Amino acid sequence: MSHIFKKHCIDLSLKKNILVLLICLITATTYSQNFGIGASAIYNFQTESFGAGIRAEFPVNRFSIVPQVAFYPGFNKINEYYAGVGIHCNLFSTKKFTFYALLGGAYNGWINYKDSPINDAKYSNWDLEGGLGIKTNRCLHPFLEYRYNLHWKETNLQLGLMYFFHCKNSGSSSGGKQHRNVYEIHYCPAYND
Repeated sequence: MSHIFKKHCIDLSLKKNILVLLICLITATTYSQNFGIGASAIYNFQTESFGAGIRAEFPVNRFSIVPQVAFYPGFNKINEYYAGVGIHCNLFSTKKFTFYALLGGAYNGWINYKDSPINDAKYSNWDLEGGLGIKTNRCLHPFLEYRYNLHWKETNLQLGLMYFFHCKNSGSSSGGKQHRNVYEIHYCPAYND
C-alpha cells in the first residue's frame, strides 16, 4: 500500500512541476518578440553519464528565460531526469559569438536512487546550477555550456543546437539598392545589441 501511495505522490509532484514549467513558458512567450527551440547532448564528468536535453529560449533584452528538460537513460550509472527553468545573461558579444552566464533551478527525479550507496538518497530532489556558455549569433545556432550543479557538486558539458523563429535575416545596402551576398552571415536580431 505504501508503494502505491509513494508512486501517487511522485506522479502528483511531477504534474505540479510540469504545470509550473508551462506557466513559465507561457509567461515568457508573451514578453518575448522571438523564441527558439533546441536540443543538446550532455556529459556529466563525475558520474561519467551521457544524457540528452530539450529546451526553449525566450530572449528579453540581455536576458533569456530558458525552460528545459534533460534525461540520463538507464545505461548510465545514474538514471535520472531534470525539469526546470534557467536565466541566461549575455555578458558580451562579438560579430559572431555571444558569451553568457547562466543560473537555473530544476526538479530532479533520480530513478535508480535505491542503487546508490548514499544514505539519504531519494527520488525527488531540487537542484541549482550555474555556469557559462557561448553561442553563435545566427537564427540557427550551436551552443556550448559548462554547468556546475550546487546540490550534487557535479559538472556537466552541454553541446546543442537552437533554432529561432521570427528571426529576420538582414541584407546589406549599397547606393540605395539591396544586395544579397550569398557568403554573408545573417545574424539573429535578438543578439545584435
